[in-house]
This record gives sequence, C-alpha cells and structure tokens, in this order.
Amino acid sequence: MRILSIQLKNIKSHTETSLDFSAGINVLSGPNGIGKSTIFEAIGYAMFGVDAQSFVGNIERFIRIGAKKGEVSISFESCAGELFRVSRSVGTASKWLLAREVGGAFEVEEHKDARETETRLKGLLGLEKNGRSLAEQFELVIGPFQHDFLGPFVIKQPAKRRDRFDEILGIDAWRTTFTRTNELLKAIKARVDVLQSAIGPLKDQVASLPEKRAEQQQIQLNRQQTQTRLASSQQQLKNLETQLTDVDRYEQSLKSQAVEIETLKGRIVNGTEKIGEQKRLLGEAEKAARVIVETTAGKLAFEQAETRLAQLREQSKLQRQLEQQLAALDKQIGSVSGRFAAESAAIVQTRDELNAEEQNLAETRKLLAIDQALQQGADRLPELRTAIDGLRKQLGQLEGRRAGLEEGSEKLAAGVCPFFQEPCLNIAENPPQDVFSAKFVELADQRQLLNVELKKLESDEEIARKASDQVKEIEVGIKSLDQQGARLLTRRKINEDKAQGLQVLQAEQVALQTQLVEKQQALRTYSSLQADIEAAEVQKQEHQPARDLYVAHLKLAEELEQRTTDLHKFEQLFIKLQADLRAKEHAYTQAEKGYDADRHQELRRQKDALGLEVGALGQQVKGIEADLTRLAREIDKLKQLEQEIAAKQLEIKAYAEKDELVKFLRHRVFRNVSAALSERFREEISLRADKIYRTISETDEELYWGENYQIVLRDMADGEIRERVNDQLSGGQTMSAVVALRLAMLQTIGARIAFFDEPTSNLDATRRENLARAFRSIDVGKEEVTEHWYDQLFLISHDVAFTEVTDQIIHLEERLSSAS
Repeated sequence: MRILSIQLKNIKSHTETSLDFSAGINVLSGPNGIGKSTIFEAIGYAMFGVDAQSFVGNIERFIRIGAKKGEVSISFESCAGELFRVSRSVGTASKWLLAREVGGAFEVEEHKDARETETRLKGLLGLEKNGRSLAEQFELVIGPFQHDFLGPFVIKQPAKRRDRFDEILGIDAWRTTFTRTNELLKAIKARVDVLQSAIGPLKDQVASLPEKRAEQQQIQLNRQQTQTRLASSQQQLKNLETQLTDVDRYEQSLKSQAVEIETLKGRIVNGTEKIGEQKRLLGEAEKAARVIVETTAGKLAFEQAETRLAQLREQSKLQRQLEQQLAALDKQIGSVSGRFAAESAAIVQTRDELNAEEQNLAETRKLLAIDQALQQGADRLPELRTAIDGLRKQLGQLEGRRAGLEEGSEKLAAGVCPFFQEPCLNIAENPPQDVFSAKFVELADQRQLLNVELKKLESDEEIARKASDQVKEIEVGIKSLDQQGARLLTRRKINEDKAQGLQVLQAEQVALQTQLVEKQQALRTYSSLQADIEAAEVQKQEHQPARDLYVAHLKLAEELEQRTTDLHKFEQLFIKLQADLRAKEHAYTQAEKGYDADRHQELRRQKDALGLEVGALGQQVKGIEADLTRLAREIDKLKQLEQEIAAKQLEIKAYAEKDELVKFLRHRVFRNVSAALSERFREEISLRADKIYRTISETDEELYWGENYQIVLRDMADGEIRERVNDQLSGGQTMSAVVALRLAMLQTIGARIAFFDEPTSNLDATRRENLARAFRSIDVGKEEVTEHWYDQLFLISHDVAFTEVTDQIIHLEERLSSAS
C-alpha cells in the first residue's frame, strides 16, 4: 500500500498544492511555517478520518484565511494493488468520498455514512484487524507529531504512564472493565438493600389478609338475608301496584269523559259565534261581486292602454340603442381611417430603412476575411504551450538535482560515504571535488541548452498568441454580422405581415360605412314614436279608477262560493255537536256510580309505605355490595403484595448470583488480562526495538520496555549488569529509544505507512546518521535490524543525513513558489 499523490486547496497556508510521492522514504524539507506539518495533517484528515479540530482546535483555522471551503484529495494504491482516490472537504456541508479507478476514470463508491467509508478504508489500508478507529490509529501510532508521541514516555507517574500506553496499544478496555466492575458490585448491593428494605413494609400489610377474608364471609351472609327481605317486599309492592293501576285507569276514564263533555260545550259555544261571523263574511263577498260586474269594462280598457304603452316604450329603447350605435360607428370609422394612413406611411419607411441596412452589412462582410497564414499561426498555439510546459518541467528537475548535489557535496568532500562510514567506491579513483564539478558543469550545459530552446519557443508562442487573438477578433465580427442579418430578416417579415394587415383594415373600413347607412335608415321609422306614447298615457289615466276598484274587490268576489259552502258545513257540524254532548253526559252519569274514592286513596297510601321499605332495603343491599367490592379490592391488593414479595425475593436471589459471577470475572479474569496483554506486547515490541536501537546508538546497550512501560537500558559496567531508566538517560538516548519503540510499535500493529516529524531532533550527528541508516536498512530488509515491514515512510527533516538514503526529497518552498 502506498500514497501516490496529494492535492490541497485552501488548507491553512496552501492555496493550490499538488505533490507526488514515491515508494520507500519521502522527506519533506523547507523553512519553518512553509506548511510541512500541514501535509501530514491533511493526510490524517482525508485518509484516516481525523477530526480537523484535533490539529487546530477550531475547524475554521484549518481553512485558508479568506476562503470559505477547503478540500484534500489523495490518490493511493491499496494493499491489493488497486488505485483509489479519497477526498474530503472542510467547511459547510463537508463530504468524505472514496472513488475507485475503473477503465482509466475514478468512480465514486456509494456509502450510506462516514462509518461505512471508514470501514472500507480500513480494509484497503490493511488496518481492519486493529479494533481501534482509523483516526485513533493515526493519532496514537501512525502519524502523531514527535512531541505528542514523546509525551507519554516522560510521564513521571507509573500508573498514568501505564494507562496512556494501554490506550495506545488498545488494551485499556480490560483495565477499564476491571475498574467498572467494582461500580457494578456496588450497584448490585445497593439494589439488594433497596429490595430487602421494601419487603418489610409489604409483609406488615399482608398480615391483615386473614382478618379481611373473615369480614368478607360475614358481609356475604348479611347480604343474602337482606336480599330475601327485599324480594318479599318487592312482591307485595308489585301486587298493590297492579290493583292501583286498575283503579287509576278507571279514575282516568271518568276524568277523560268529563274533559270531553266540557270540550263539547266549548265547541258548541264557539260554533254559534263562528256561524254568525260566517254570515257576515258572506254578505261582504256578495257586495264585492256586484262591484266586479260594474268595473269590468273599465279594467279591460286600462289593460289595453297599458299593453300599448309598454310596446311603445320598448320601441323607444330600440331607438336609443340605434342612436348610440350610430355614434360608435362614426367614431370607429374615424379611428380606422387614421390607423390606415399612419400604418401605410410606417411600412414604406421601414422598407427603405431595411434596404439601406442590408446594403451596409454586405459591404462590411466583404472587409472581414481570415488570411490563411494568420490561421496557421494561431493553430500552432496549443502545441507551443505544451512544449514550453515540458521544457519548464525539465528545468525544475535539473534544479532539484543541483540542490541535492550541493547538500551531499560537503559530506562527500572527505571521500567517505555518509551512509556506510567507509571510503566511497564510486569516487575511490578520483578526487570528490572533480566528481561534483563535472556533474555541476553537465547540469549547467543542459540548463543552458534548455533555456535557449525555451526562449525560442516563448518567442514563437507570442507570435502565435497574437495571430490567435486576431483570428478570434475577426470571428467575433463575422458572428456579429450574422446576428445582425438574422435580425434584419425578422424585421422585414414583420413589416410585410403589417402590409398584409392593411388590406384587412381597409375591408373593415368599408364594412363599417355600410353599417352606418343601414342604421340611419332604420332610425327614420321612429319619427312619430313620442306622440304615440303620450296618447297611450292619457287613455291609461282615464280608466285607472275603474281598474283600481276591480282589483280591490276581486279577491272577496272570488271567495263568495267558498264562503256559502263553509256556512252550510258549520251549521251541519253544530247539530252533530249537540247530539254528541247529550250522549256523553248520559254515559258519564252511569260510569260515576262504580268508582270508590276512599278505597282508591287507601291503596295509594299502602303503596307509598311499601315503596319506602323497598328503597331502604335496596340501599342496604347497595351498601353491602360496596363493602364486598371494597374488601375484594383490598384482598386482591394484598394478594398482589404477596406476589410482589415473592418476586422481590426471587430478584434478590438473582442479584446474589450476579454478584458471585461479577466477583469471579473481576478477580479471576479482568484483573489479569490487561497485565498479561501488556507483558506480551512489551516483550514483542522490546525485541524489535532493541535491534533498531543498537543500530541507531552503535552501542552494546540493550533496550527493554519494562513494567509500566518504563524505558530501560542494560549494559555491563565493571563486570556487572547495569540498568538505567528514564531519569538516568540523556536526551539523545531517550529520543533514540522513543524512535526505536515507535518503529517497533508500527510493525506490531501491521501498519504499512508511517509519518515522522523531525525524528533526529535532540540527536547528535552520529546518531542522526545512524538513524538514517536504520530507516534505509528497514526499507531494504537488513536482517541485523528487522524485517522490511513498511511500504512508505514520510519524514519532515532539515537533516542532510537523509540526503543520500531517501527515495525522494521534496523541497516544499520551491514547489509552493513555482505554483504561485
């Protein structure tokens, strides 16, 4: 697995930065503040999902000042050899996307969320076996800055140092679990105490259950006796009610007959009055019939005059409509005539203007033409620019080679290889100065030739650029003429359409004139209309009184026949009512003899007494039922309390079993797992780190990672084994040991990539050169150091010791200046 390239846009000090990386060791160099550490942070952010706030505290500071959004894009090769590109934006609505190369293009994979993206990246980077997230692996081991990784080693308190390295190695979960099980035991005990304290009051309440059951049996017996008495009283009441119902019905019948008799008497009185009133109404109707006969002729004459007058007024409305139509037609004819004259003049003027403009366009088009030589010169511009870019890239590569030779010339001046510390075989027969002088001369000659060729191409490019500008200017002019010509055609068509419209306007003018003559002739037929209206109004007024009398008496006259019929019907009904009254009075006298009022009153008194007794017994039964219901609820509640006591006792038993299980796991499992894992990791890492440390320090000291992760150096002093720990080590020894342990840790977790920020800080010259040799030995798989475990290492360093042992040195200052 290896990173191929990275692109940063608006990330901290980087506006637009692109870097390519090689396999093996890549060194980033440049002055402080140029953005070397930002490259590592950007890789952690985009490839490992580290939160930007972990680097800058405030995510807005991760974006370049003045920009609203930034983006990091990384191309890499997976462990299986496939090409991928991961990109992650910074700012509003940030996105984390992973794309796979398919057929020469990158296709974005569909992931439902960031967690799925991280899982996919874990598999591609070969880091899925470690239970930690990608961000934690990067921050703790793969990519922490030197001072962050050094921090845990210099912690004085052993317990804090142990907890920190347990977290880094991913075994802190066992120790945390052991600590938290004590809290679980306390919680179990507290729960058992709560359950036991709750059982006592519940038992006190359940003790009254036998007494409640005895009371329930006594009340049930009392209810049975009361219900028997109630049933007997209810039967007696029912018998009395049956007798009373018959007597009430008989009494009600007598009352109904008396009411009917009084009603008939009242109806007879009302009938006498109504017959008299009907006779009066009949006389009024007969008088109205005589008036109708006398006024019928006048009423008919009035209606004829009114009909004639309505017809004449309708003709008057038609006359006014004709007059209005005549005025409107006269106005419309004037408007159409004016429009016809104006539009005719405008169409002729527009035709003249269009002809002049078309002639001007034709003359201008003849002046615009592209010369063939000019077109050929413009066509060369892309080819020339590509060639210039290639020459500039070659010059940049020569400059990088010259800088590398200058950094290595001082080390090789003595004729000794800085990597193997022995005479350099490549310059054994020649002085070192001659070797570098020849290379500098060769580079200068190549650069001069490239500069000459570049100047010629730049001159040709300027000529081609001017030709391209002229061609583009002419093409723009021709395109403008084409657009003007199209607009002229459109205007001409519109003008011709207007000319066709004039014929329609002329026909409309003739039609309006014809309508005007027809309306004038029709208006002459209404010359005597006003005189006819006045004559009809005089005739109407003459017959108005007769018509009013007719209308006033018409309704009464029409009711004459009905009122005669009603009078005859009222007289027949009056005779019948008198006969019904005599019959009902006789029947009432006979029925009154069979009714005993005193016996009726006695039955009512007996019924009321029995009703009160039944009501009292019913209330007693309800009270007894309420007591039984209350007791049943109380007994059920006490039974539930018994079940609750049993459940709590079972729960206490279950908690006792859990307590035993937690104690077993705590003292037999969790207490020992963390220490055992720590010892295994420390032994494995110590073996690897010791080989690397011996290479860096070139001593017989043995590096051992002791208990609580304490750095221990062992050697022989005066024939005895001597051990020195953190406080007894020099800064160089501590830094060498830290670097060796980190390299060993990276191998242990299976990382194929790692990042180092100034790994040679606090080291003397010899240790710096030895560290460089250790990195290269690891890369080529030297057995005396360790196996070749990584694909790429990234270092930030100003140390020339890495000049001849790295696969690529990236001078960040030059890259940024050329990009700007």
